[in-house]
Amino acid sequence: MNTPHITEQLRKALKLSEHAKIVRHPSGDVNHVYRVQDSAAKVPYSLTQEYMDVAVKWLGEDNFSGINRTHQFVLQQQLYKLNIAPEPLWLSDDERFWVEQWQPNTQSCQRNPETLANVLARIHQLPVTARPLNLTGRWQHYMEVGQLASDDALYLKAMNLRSSVLKSEQDDEDLVLCHNDLLSSHVLCRQGDMPVVIDWEYAAMGNRYFDIASCCMINKLEPSTCHQLLACYAKLLSIPLDIAQEKLAQHKEIVSLTNALWFEALNVSSAEANFASV
Repeated sequence: MNTPHITEQLRKALKLSEHAKIVRHPSGDVNHVYRVQDSAAKVPYSLTQEYMDVAVKWLGEDNFSGINRTHQFVLQQQLYKLNIAPEPLWLSDDERFWVEQWQPNTQSCQRNPETLANVLARIHQLPVTARPLNLTGRWQHYMEVGQLASDDALYLKAMNLRSSVLKSEQDDEDLVLCHNDLLSSHVLCRQGDMPVVIDWEYAAMGNRYFDIASCCMINKLEPSTCHQLLACYAKLLSIPLDIAQEKLAQHKEIVSLTNALWFEALNVSSAEANFASV
């Protein structure tokens, strides 16, 4: 769906006045993100905002990820109370619109290994229990959406790595809340306060080293920079560095395959959506 149509839907869903300002912001491969400001409208589901200044995510083009938005909304409510995430304000019944507090007076933190390590360590120590990542289940879902045949190279690789994934997810020592999509642009710095983290859609209970490997990959960190991140993280949590290095190496291949399967599902889903719109 194009931006004008989404904007019109936003006006109706949020009951915006004629003074509303809607600006699209940079976002990921699937969702659209808008800042919506309306001095004549108060957010009806917020007790703190005097007028509307919110981030709105259009999720209508995500028909493949298998994410339960209601569960993620409840999880972010807990994270907001822990002062690490924006307050989620509203999720439409069809789960196409997600509304949360806009974060004024913030900017993306610098992409350096120390900042990312500190944020990862903070997330992994949060007293929050979420639904398990269930990586093999996600792989199966992506393969079905991506229409992978049983002799496809990615399918065969998933079968070969399945036992390693099951072992990883049964490791209670490393089972923590993971963000699973920690781009540096998802970490917003606030003057005199701890950073706030956005885009928790893929958050789940999982192995800490999957989250670290994912962070290194999506930020396209050089091996030396990834090592710096891991060394800082291990020091913060008093983990022997040699053990951390071994476990991270085991998870890099798992993360790489997960990313490849995700893109297979995205490409097939996008192609089908484009065909249906012709």
